[in-house]
Amino acid sequence: MTYASSSSDRYREARILGSSREQLVVLLYEHLLVSLRRAGAQIRARDLEGKAASLTRAADIVYELLGALDFDAGGELASRLAALYGFFVTEITEIGRTLDADRLDRLAGIVATLHESWAQAAALHAGANAATA
Repeated sequence: MTYASSSSDRYREARILGSSREQLVVLLYEHLLVSLRRAGAQIRARDLEGKAASLTRAADIVYELLGALDFDAGGELASRLAALYGFFVTEITEIGRTLDADRLDRLAGIVATLHESWAQAAALHAGANAATA
């Protein structure tokens, strides 16, 4: 392992370990978005092996998001997010099969919007926690 990748891995690990639950959701969305955008570039470049790896990573992230849902505390919101995540997995699977880059761009747009919303919610939550501390 090179020093660059080792220091990059240590930074990533420190960022994850130092994150709140809300910030972790934001990080997952960031990585999901990167994987989807990378898959789009790979589809356009006809890098089918790379596309498969990127879409698999994207689906894995969606499953992580789904597994993190708290249906007891989240109620209807958690159920709606579960349905949305199911839609994401279906789209990722179909995109992998059809190589529809435009469909992938639309999915990435939805994920980008949700990422922004989660980032704002996490910032509000952090601000509220700081105010009460």
